[in-house]
Amino acid sequence: MNDSRTITRGQLGKIEAGFLAKAGAHSTFSLAFARQVLGHTKNNPTPQFLERLQSKGWIKRIRRGRFAVIPLSSGEDRSPQLHEFVIAMEIVSPAVIAYWSALNHHGMTEQLPRTVFVATDHPVRRQPGDILGVTYKVVSLKPGKVFGVIKDWIDEIPFHVTDREKTIIDGLDLPQYVGGTSEIVKALTGSWKMLDEKKLRKYAAKIGNSAVAKRLGFTMETLGLGDVESLRESVLRAPGFSSFDPTMPKKGKYNRRWGLLVNAEIQT
Repeated sequence: MNDSRTITRGQLGKIEAGFLAKAGAHSTFSLAFARQVLGHTKNNPTPQFLERLQSKGWIKRIRRGRFAVIPLSSGEDRSPQLHEFVIAMEIVSPAVIAYWSALNHHGMTEQLPRTVFVATDHPVRRQPGDILGVTYKVVSLKPGKVFGVIKDWIDEIPFHVTDREKTIIDGLDLPQYVGGTSEIVKALTGSWKMLDEKKLRKYAAKIGNSAVAKRLGFTMETLGLGDVESLRESVLRAPGFSSFDPTMPKKGKYNRRWGLLVNAEIQT
């Protein structure tokens, strides 16, 4: 009786099988890795070798020059068994799981974002879009905005993610990447006991956007959380009014104490 796996995949030669045995020990591999394993120089047809393996259903190209082995356990799906955060680490370098994806990872939102948000410290000319059925969004930040990063693991594979406090601050800095400030309000309400308030104040000052401190202070005061006066004393707030939620229409009441146009309600 034929094994279905031999029917749906192209047969392997000795060199191909040996290469897959070595490449399969890594979550992903590069064109340079393939050249090294095969003993190729740049004049050898390494790209054609990899293209042949892909056409046979044994590897999958993740992005230009980066591949992953498709294990036998993938069945009819024919997809590398890689967590989306592991793939995200291969899209850009450095790469940090951030915004709505980080909120979900830390258990600070009940929403399951359909997009994986990745932050990096340099411009990205082209968005990666869909990779293996998952949509990725790379947010390019100034190097000074990339901080508060920790290392975590999935299936013993490391990835980088913003810590809880930086995730909150990032969401107040660019609410469009967390589903609006309402998601940050929910996160502060449900996760306050797990947050380091001093770190929040430090990050609010460091992010370089005075609207962040305004939004944070107003939210804390409305919800009755923490030491609001310490925040007011430690973080400079630019004159003028900032929108509480820039993803919403600019309609609402002006709050002079915090310099905010309160254009979204906070559910207490």
